[in-house]
Amino acid sequence: MAGEFHCENCGAELPRRFQHSRMIVCPSCGSTSVLKDAAFQLAGSGGMMQEAPTLVVLGQTLRVGGLHLTPAGHARFSYGRGWWDEYWCPESAGETGYWLSVDEGDYAVERPLPAEDWPRARNLRLGQSLTVAGVEFTVTEAENATCLAIRGEFPEELTVGETHLYFDLSGPGGEMATYEVWDGGRGWTRGSWIDPWDVRAA
Repeated sequence: MAGEFHCENCGAELPRRFQHSRMIVCPSCGSTSVLKDAAFQLAGSGGMMQEAPTLVVLGQTLRVGGLHLTPAGHARFSYGRGWWDEYWCPESAGETGYWLSVDEGDYAVERPLPAEDWPRARNLRLGQSLTVAGVEFTVTEAENATCLAIRGEFPEELTVGETHLYFDLSGPGGEMATYEVWDGGRGWTRGSWIDPWDVRAA
């Protein structure tokens, strides 16, 4: 795919590595481009990503629990208590993948849930119990998150400055689920917390 797309802002090559990426942040100028009608179009800015110590580096494979994940995209979100990082880790053979979350040394891995597995509930509240893909979860956190910065590739469009509502749900044995609501959409992911000692370079 290399060499097929160029940034409309600076002309640099957009190094699209994954067939199903729908958004790329230009590594030269930080502009974001979104795939529309088989071409990448300028969409905005990737924002300023303040560097912080981390084990997670774009393009470098990590062993996370029993998984080998290679982050392709990095997004940072602010919320009530600070900020956290989300890394999109696509699978090489398809359009699915994993979201790796890092928040003050805590790690979690989630996969997008297919729409047919979404609970019917749309308006969640703290303490509420509901079944997600056959497992009972409890809503433990509800907060607004604002996208601060992005870089790399993503399967969907992210916008710096956009705020959305999210709900974290806790299940048995460290299982977790997340419900997110934004202008024009919503989505569910499901996964588990990962012991930090089980995260290391592959």
